[in-house]
Amino acid sequence: MDRPVRDDLTLDLPDNAQPVYLRVAQAVRGALQDGRVAAGELLPSSRQLAQRFQLHRHTVMSALDELVAEGWLANEPGRGYRALTNQFFETDATQQPASEREFRLVRQVQTREGLPDLPFRFPSGQPDLRVFPAREFYRHAREVLRRRAPDKLLGYGEPSGRGLLKEQLWAHLRRLRGLTEGELVVTHGSQEAIYLIGQLLVEPGDTVAVEELGYPPAWSALRAAGGRLEGLRVDAQGLDPDSLLRLCRRRKVRLLYLTPLHQYPTTVTLAPERRRALYAIAQRYGVPILEDDYDHEFHYRCQPVAPLKTRDPEGLVLYCSTFSKVLFPAARLGFAIVPKKLAGPMGELKRVVSRQNDHLMQETVALWMRTGGFERHLRRMRRLYSARMEAMLEALQDHLIARPDGGMCLWANLGVDADQLARLAAERGVAVQPESGYRLSPGPSRHLRLGFASSTPDEIREGMQRLVSASFQCDPVR
Repeated sequence: MDRPVRDDLTLDLPDNAQPVYLRVAQAVRGALQDGRVAAGELLPSSRQLAQRFQLHRHTVMSALDELVAEGWLANEPGRGYRALTNQFFETDATQQPASEREFRLVRQVQTREGLPDLPFRFPSGQPDLRVFPAREFYRHAREVLRRRAPDKLLGYGEPSGRGLLKEQLWAHLRRLRGLTEGELVVTHGSQEAIYLIGQLLVEPGDTVAVEELGYPPAWSALRAAGGRLEGLRVDAQGLDPDSLLRLCRRRKVRLLYLTPLHQYPTTVTLAPERRRALYAIAQRYGVPILEDDYDHEFHYRCQPVAPLKTRDPEGLVLYCSTFSKVLFPAARLGFAIVPKKLAGPMGELKRVVSRQNDHLMQETVALWMRTGGFERHLRRMRRLYSARMEAMLEALQDHLIARPDGGMCLWANLGVDADQLARLAAERGVAVQPESGYRLSPGPSRHLRLGFASSTPDEIREGMQRLVSASFQCDPVR
């Protein structure tokens, strides 16, 4: 004959904000977990439990039914509620605690942290969100919400991007960048574009050529595909083609990643003769080129040099860029232009990785572009950032600073150890990134990458004054 649990079973009602029936369920569940109620035993009747808790019987029955749904109890008509086996929840005393358990990692990705939150921050390539025309942008977002039916805006869609955005983006790229050939794939920033291309083209152990001073997040994406990175020399004219030639003679290079317009981090523009030489080497050895044109619109001294992709007779160049520099980082909109045979696989891989981009963001940006607001914003930012660059150059006029043709940063040499300077500057409330943060391999750290776009001229002058003051306490380097 089945016997219920002994009468001295202790069940304390937890004191929390949950509904009463869930608190009862929590009390009974605790008794099942710690063995006060053994598997196979019948619980006291719902009437007895109601008396014990001084609650209505229906409240107790709701709690017990909750535990039936969770798999802790079985409701046997005419008998009551029986405890099911709880061996799934039991823990071997010799078993390693879950908090200390190690998982077998087949791949580990390392990223580098951003700048600390100090009163004066000069981050790399960050726009000034204080001057972003948020009201204008939000107005377009509201219009999209009014016009688009929910089933057209809130559901699943094509991973490669919304048609309206791709139409507006192609018009922009033809007019301002001279791009006309290839298939457009909308991505979560250029970072996802680099990651997807790496996954499609690079196998574990493949050699990937990158600039020896470069963009660490891109390196992380390419390493995640198993790429073995080899650094190529960068000087005052950009990437050195001879270093690529030497590497290609030694081993098969699966991919070349570079930032030719405003080299990251040095800001130099790749000279025309070097562009031709790099393309010729890539053509000879069959090396695809991944061109990251991350801030094309911010060029001040003259018209920006056309992307490598505009002169690509062999179809070697894969092109990517981002909206995070011209809109705001949280927009997470970027794109890639790839050959037709790569666009399909890239879209399918994107479907696996992130499914699609946000429809509302795509439609809002497309409407902003179609009404001309996007390009008006670009023109304002070019004027603003150019003035801020001049303010930073003036504040550092006694130091070795190369004037860039464009971009959002300076590559500054103050004649001292840059790592030491960054530490001392932080003590004075100034956050800057030294050269060592952009090196593929250890080497001298003489430069700082100083972003001017997100700071006002007054903030720039005060920050640079503190930075120069800190430099007087540093060890000089040649």
